[in-house]
Amino acid sequence: MNFNNKVVLVTGAGSGIGAAIAKGFSENSAKLSLIDINEENLDKTVEACKAKKVEVIKIIADLTKDEDVKRTIDSTVRKFDRIDIVVNCAGICGSGSILDPNLLQKFDETIAINLRTAIVVTNNVAPHLIESKGNLINISSICATLTTKYMVPYNVAKAGLTHFTKSAALELADYGVRVNCISPGYVKTPFMLNSGISDNYIDAALKACAHIVPLKRVLEPEEIAAMALFLASDKASGITGADYAVDGGLLLTGLNALSEHKFY
Repeated sequence: MNFNNKVVLVTGAGSGIGAAIAKGFSENSAKLSLIDINEENLDKTVEACKAKKVEVIKIIADLTKDEDVKRTIDSTVRKFDRIDIVVNCAGICGSGSILDPNLLQKFDETIAINLRTAIVVTNNVAPHLIESKGNLINISSICATLTTKYMVPYNVAKAGLTHFTKSAALELADYGVRVNCISPGYVKTPFMLNSGISDNYIDAALKACAHIVPLKRVLEPEEIAAMALFLASDKASGITGADYAVDGGLLLTGLNALSEHKFY
């Protein structure tokens, strides 16, 4: 695939899946606008992408602030004069039990980052995608479909993101803009660690995956990136409103084996 002269905006590009997606586009000649709240992490991604001899703009932003979203998009258009592809990947691992006295605080934080930021970014960037006849990809989770204990905020936020994808796809199809969703299973990223989940739980969860994932392994971020590049390409020109699980077959077996590992 070749994204020569295509401008790609990736949120959550500092690590994990977002970083892998950014690097994947850089390997295919795209111009990049990379966004994250963590400058140290984002610098590593930017450096790796620039090594591929592509143009990159780095934007440090808190996407829960509407003014930062507007600044991000304005800065990208000012630099590249257009936006062709958007990947909403910013997110946290929002754990929380129904019985947790701080549940609503965790819920509000998770919804703000995992769901609202994608909606605000889409709302602000849609006119540019209409102009470029571009496309947008949301990174959701199989937790939008499956349910496990102690993950109320995350499950609800990802379910909302997947349904928002379909709503946006239906509206923007009138303008030739495609909107799709990727739902990863367990992936080797700093995602859970960065959210303060205990090392013991992470180790237990990864070991449990060896038993319940049909492919008997945790996925690599690059495998999610490969799907993102496909959906963003002309090869997927007939696909919109779709939700692709990249999960090693986990949807076939469910998450019940992990539900007893309480980590909140």
